[in-house]
Amino acid sequence: MTAHPVAAPGAGAATAPAPPPPPGALAVTAPAPPPPPGAGAVKGESGRQAGRRAIRRFTPYLRPVRGLLAVGLGASLLQAVLQWVAPWPLKVIFDSVLAHHPVPALFRWLPATATPRLLALTLFTVLVALLLATADYAANRWVAHAGQRVVSAIRADLFGHLQRQSLRFHHQRRTGDLMSRLDGDTQDIQSLTVDVLPTVVNNAVTLVGFSVIMLVVNLPLGLVALAVVPLMFGLVRRYMSRIKTAQRTALRAQGDSAGVAQEVLSSLLAVQAFGAERLESNRFGAANDRQLQASLRAVVLQSAFTPLVALTMTATAAVVVYVGSRSALKGSLTPGDLLVFTAYLRGMYTPVRQLAKLAGVAGRGQAAAERVAEVLDIDDRVPEARRPRRLSRTRGALTLDGVGFAYPGGGGALQRIDLEVPTGSRLALVGRTGSGKSTILRLIPRFADPTSGAVLLDGIDLRQYHLGDLRRQIAFVPQEPYLFRATIWENITYGLNEPSRRTAAVAAARVAGVHEVIESLPGGYDAVVAERGASLSGGQRQCVLLARAVVRDAPILLLDEPTTGLDAGIESVLLDALDRVGEGRTTILVSHQLHTVRRADTIAMLEGGRIAERGSHLDLWRAGGRYSALATAGAGDTDRRTA
Repeated sequence: MTAHPVAAPGAGAATAPAPPPPPGALAVTAPAPPPPPGAGAVKGESGRQAGRRAIRRFTPYLRPVRGLLAVGLGASLLQAVLQWVAPWPLKVIFDSVLAHHPVPALFRWLPATATPRLLALTLFTVLVALLLATADYAANRWVAHAGQRVVSAIRADLFGHLQRQSLRFHHQRRTGDLMSRLDGDTQDIQSLTVDVLPTVVNNAVTLVGFSVIMLVVNLPLGLVALAVVPLMFGLVRRYMSRIKTAQRTALRAQGDSAGVAQEVLSSLLAVQAFGAERLESNRFGAANDRQLQASLRAVVLQSAFTPLVALTMTATAAVVVYVGSRSALKGSLTPGDLLVFTAYLRGMYTPVRQLAKLAGVAGRGQAAAERVAEVLDIDDRVPEARRPRRLSRTRGALTLDGVGFAYPGGGGALQRIDLEVPTGSRLALVGRTGSGKSTILRLIPRFADPTSGAVLLDGIDLRQYHLGDLRRQIAFVPQEPYLFRATIWENITYGLNEPSRRTAAVAAARVAGVHEVIESLPGGYDAVVAERGASLSGGQRQCVLLARAVVRDAPILLLDEPTTGLDAGIESVLLDALDRVGEGRTTILVSHQLHTVRRADTIAMLEGGRIAERGSHLDLWRAGGRYSALATAGAGDTDRRTA
């Protein structure tokens, strides 16, 4: 089985979804109210400005497919030209075959006698129909081909763009809404490209040609027929704007409902444990209802727009037929002229009706393009130096020099942290929940940067290194076991590009000392893991993650609560494995369980974002301070937590 698309080494941890909110948080979290209708993607931006920005954003995607588009749109133009010609055989039949009027200059090639002339005109009509069908096929095929390529490129770029954004970006946005833009919105852009573009080109050229021909056939009658054009433009402009606004609101509500669905499904254990199914159904229903109401508004507008267009065109046709018939009775217009004129007027119905029916698709596609452009225009990546230092392999000496960190809301997590972690040494971070332990761990791979001070690697600020090179130096075992729906060996070698990946997975598991645990699973290394590792126990998941850390052969090892919630047997296996894996590597371990940190060279006790105590386990025990009190309180119960 193929694993998830392989990201750049180290990127997996950076782009993994944030852990679900704590139980109970779902019950009080309400979706943010949608911006007012018509609001653009950028604060203070109008819908028209957002539309122009989206056009500028997506125009470069058309360049690689301009050949396909040229062929497809050329076929659409040919189709329009053929539609100009299609009604003329009827005029010639009525005027030059039945009424013996002179043959128009365009048909001087016809035979002189009536029967052969009628046969030739019939064959000409069939030929035009055949060419129309061929042009229609070519236009649809090549424009659809180009549209599929454009949307595929947009979707790939959007996915890559999302992966490159910082954890802060993803923490501030709902994963469900981003997925809605990645999937649903790009599909709407595809509909805009494939369905609307060729139809607009074909129908616009058809309408222009029909208008010119009607003016040439009979100028006064043509002016009567085209007098409705300003009214039609007014209707189109009014309704298109309102439909687009409604579709924009519907897409925003769709993103909200997708966000609720993703949030609930990823936290289903908490939902079911607290019996909150009805609560979450109501929350999803509210978001879904907002989407329904906005979609219904668009449907109502579309339903009103199409009949208004049809009514306007029918009224115009009635006036033209009346005026034309009076002219024919007076002899100033031949029956054939009136017939061909009426045919062109009726021919205008189809393009106008098609354009009216596509108003909803066009409005939704434009709104979707604005939403995708909004995300693509955001650049919230971890900043890199203009000329970053390349790093092949670090010695692994880490220094935290006066490090402070504050969250965007203003809460300070760290305050002037000074720590030295020599090459190959082991540092353990302990303390109560919220003391800043995991924050320190996240600063080292630059999932976030300190707001003051600096983190140094081999004496150089991390911000000077190439980000990809830096993350390749680090093996990270997070508290939340991020496993994918793939085999065990594919999960172990995630991010590895070697051809013998399965062999590497087995070798890494042997080094980590978890080979027997994995072999005991049904299917062993070929067992397929359920999404988020749901088919494995906590200990089994941690074994896979530890083997994944080994296979990277990184000089720095970061461990965030690696033994939390494990039984004594598997915990003992993992602790022995951690000793082996950490040998010769610079290791930083975060744990609530003090018995897991005793073998560390240095233990730092954190309180309120500061280092309260530091030293070896024995030194801190003898000092009789906070660490000693916590260790004494946990004596005899090795699974007792400090918080």
